[in-house]
Amino acid sequence: MKVPVAVGDVDVEQISETLLTGLAGIVTWVRRWWISGEEATDLVLDPITAANDVSVSEDRKYVCSSETTQFHPVGPGRFESYQVLSTRSFSSGRHYWDMDVSELWGWFVGVAYPSIDRGGDQSIIGNNKKSWHLGLDLMDDNYSVRHDWVDTELPYSPSCWRIRVFLDYEAGRLSFYELSEPIRHLHTFSASFTEPLHAAFCIGRGWVRIIS
Repeated sequence: MKVPVAVGDVDVEQISETLLTGLAGIVTWVRRWWISGEEATDLVLDPITAANDVSVSEDRKYVCSSETTQFHPVGPGRFESYQVLSTRSFSSGRHYWDMDVSELWGWFVGVAYPSIDRGGDQSIIGNNKKSWHLGLDLMDDNYSVRHDWVDTELPYSPSCWRIRVFLDYEAGRLSFYELSEPIRHLHTFSASFTEPLHAAFCIGRGWVRIIS
């Protein structure tokens, strides 16, 4: 036997709020899945590549600029300044990783070939044909991207401090997103990749934490 429910017993506003909250969560999940179609890639930093002016955490998920010299062991893979690569590289497939970034300008995130120079201005990601980066523009706090010394200022200032990098190797696409609500596409590079790609981090100031 069905028991009739009086309209006055139903909290319409509460039901509406619950439904809207649930739908918002579903939409956010779909948007994040649609960007990649894949699970987030597990990345850690490679201490062998870390410059002496950056500090890498024990879990190798966090890198920051260091006011004191780290005196890392000398090696051919170590950068002269500011930078560190991921241990993992990608030569096929679709991959993405998420990062929290500091509110200070002075960080760049992107990808680089393992054959990138380790010293001099040409070793900084974006300052050569072997790397691509997203960072904050010093002059007006907008995002900018760079490849082969060519800067492109983007018409966006940060609305949150979480960034996603999405790589589709075969399609030759490298995309950057801000994980705001809604997710904001910042820029896509198109290229014909010729070597494996490592995630790359340049920290002249501030910090970056990998969260995927």
